[in-house]
Amino acid sequence: MLVLGVALRAVTLAAYRPSLLYIDSYRYLNLVRTMNPATSQTLGYVFFLWPVLKVGNLFVVALGQHLMGLSIGVAIYVLCMRYGISRWIAAAATIPILLDAYQLQIEQNVMSETLFEALLVGAMLALLWNRRPSIRALVIGGLLLGLSVQVRIVSLPAIVPAVIFAFVCGPGGWRRLGRATTIGLAFLIPVVGYMGYYRSQTDNWGLTTGDAHSLYGRAAQIVDCKTLSLPSYEQLLCPRVPLSQRVGVDYYAHTYPVADLITLPKDQTLRGVLRDFTRRVFKNQPLDLVHAVATDFLKGFRWDHTDAQGDVTVKRWQFQTYFPNLGRDDPNAATTRWGGGTPTVVKPLASFLRGYQMSVGYTPGPLLLLAFLAGVLGGCGLFRARRSRLRAVCWLPTLTGLGVLLAADFFEFSWR
Repeated sequence: MLVLGVALRAVTLAAYRPSLLYIDSYRYLNLVRTMNPATSQTLGYVFFLWPVLKVGNLFVVALGQHLMGLSIGVAIYVLCMRYGISRWIAAAATIPILLDAYQLQIEQNVMSETLFEALLVGAMLALLWNRRPSIRALVIGGLLLGLSVQVRIVSLPAIVPAVIFAFVCGPGGWRRLGRATTIGLAFLIPVVGYMGYYRSQTDNWGLTTGDAHSLYGRAAQIVDCKTLSLPSYEQLLCPRVPLSQRVGVDYYAHTYPVADLITLPKDQTLRGVLRDFTRRVFKNQPLDLVHAVATDFLKGFRWDHTDAQGDVTVKRWQFQTYFPNLGRDDPNAATTRWGGGTPTVVKPLASFLRGYQMSVGYTPGPLLLLAFLAGVLGGCGLFRARRSRLRAVCWLPTLTGLGVLLAADFFEFSWR
């Protein structure tokens, strides 16, 4: 599996030079120069990009991310072997990370996903290396989870199962509280540190500015303004089309002209108004919110990577036989500025990767669902797991994955 993973990544690196550039890639590259936290992107990935681009170029970024992907696969295999799992099951567990073409494509992009995955898996490796993690392991795991929040804020819920795991995985008494407190404090160090930097630059506490528009997109998708009491200046935020005719969350979050719809009161900001509108909608329609998030969550378990109405198109995460340019930014200008050579596609290799991705080179959703259910059954102690001492070990990665996916789907579903 590892040899195949190396071969596929070598083909990907050769097919798209120097790397793939998505819409967000240009924002990250701009942040390397400004280090301004008052944007929709947190700066955790930028902290990785900055030193790499100082000594290398965009090709080196893609190469580094492919090495991260391979390392994640190795980490999964080693951890499985450490717990006595048979070699073929341990090897099979690495297939979604080593051989999935969607994973290869995101590693080739100048995007934060691969670093985010590496931090989460690194935290799991630290916490699960021994059945009773040491204080040092708890500190390392907490720090890595905290750093992952700086990369993608959807990992905030991951600290909950980690604290519970630390509480139950060793001797009882006051030592339980000590372990839980240790990992909690370790998690807070990078999170609070980043919030302090954010405050020093913006005079406000926070992590990102992107939550207001993203959550407004979710609220606009479900809001029934006939049942909602709103200030007059917020009423124009209600979409005029009926619920059944509304497009997806992404449109309302990123394209809908909210700034042109309302006249802000003198003491209000647009982000503040959007957050207030969203809070009112979620409080008034909690069941509609749960239904929308659950519907999006289940989309990830479909067999094929297909689009539902209003979704961000999956085409963005598929290999193409041309160099993709989805926004208004110029890839030639980016490669000139950051190095790596002219944007180039080797068509035969790109065609091979696309054919692989569109045929067998993806992880079917039901397989992920079975893996999730296996973690739940093991954690509940059903069947042979009844006498196992690994129930907490099953719960930690299962609930971490569930929390991250639900947090992402709370904003919107995307195959990304």
